[in-house]
Amino acid sequence: MLKKLKTDCSTFIKIVASERPSIQEMNENDRRESTEGQPLFLGEEVIPQLEELRLSKIDDIEMISDNQFRADFFHQITVFEVNGSNFPIGFVQRLNNLENLELFCCDFKDPVSCEGNVAEKPDAGTLSRIRKLKLGFCENLRYICKKASKLGHILSNLETLEVLWCNDLINFGPSSASFRNLTTLEVERCNKMINLVTPSVVQSLAQVTKIRIEYCERMTEIVANEGDEATYENEITFSKLKYLELYHLQSLASFWPGNHTFKFPSLEDLIVSSCPSLKVFSQGVSTTPQLQRVKESRNDHRGRWAGDLNTTIQQLYSEKV
Repeated sequence: MLKKLKTDCSTFIKIVASERPSIQEMNENDRRESTEGQPLFLGEEVIPQLEELRLSKIDDIEMISDNQFRADFFHQITVFEVNGSNFPIGFVQRLNNLENLELFCCDFKDPVSCEGNVAEKPDAGTLSRIRKLKLGFCENLRYICKKASKLGHILSNLETLEVLWCNDLINFGPSSASFRNLTTLEVERCNKMINLVTPSVVQSLAQVTKIRIEYCERMTEIVANEGDEATYENEITFSKLKYLELYHLQSLASFWPGNHTFKFPSLEDLIVSSCPSLKVFSQGVSTTPQLQRVKESRNDHRGRWAGDLNTTIQQLYSEKV
């Protein structure tokens, strides 16, 4: 039985509507998959068994109306990939067991909402089941999380977030409500980002164990200094962070430019590579009781340690100037 389907939206709609597309209507990949022992079945036979669905040319997906199919028609789909056009939130709401959502080349005219009561919105239950979100090559995505957006609670129970080549992205946004279950955060080649998160967002990252940031050319700091440090607590803590990788960040001057104490009680692996502007990790105190070395690459098994994190970073910087 077919478990995975990758096709364009128009072909998918024909399958859903139980119209068998002709060979002429199928693209080359569809023809190859069909001739390799997987004939295209009627919608009632194939769609309820699908576990992974990957669609391109997504413009017409909203033609599938809410009352056109029984409630469990898309029940088995746990992985959904979209390539192109606007984010099809209406269709995603019908994927009741969706866990992994991948959005490529989508146009985000509205940011992802982070606020409100899940119980108040009919779509929130479906969106809050998503555990992994991958965003790639998206346009008009300025903030991952912001108030007053139609996208609801897609981030509420997210565990893994990957963002790459989203060149309109400024940072993750001001709200701290959405990332309470996040464990893995990876950001790559987002060239408009100057910082990653605000101190208020850090408070919601209590479960994060891994952060990897690569090739963000304009990023000068990881945690933004929002001016009035008196509004923050004296200490900022990444309580469960074990792995931190900062790679090829040409403008990065510090992890945090303020004077507050940063605590990393669980940090064991720190990789700092190709960050030529990184003079100091933080202007304040950084405590890392589990950290024994700073690596200069993933394959650096010896690492470097000069007694504390700030001194080690300063030593690495002085050797490169």
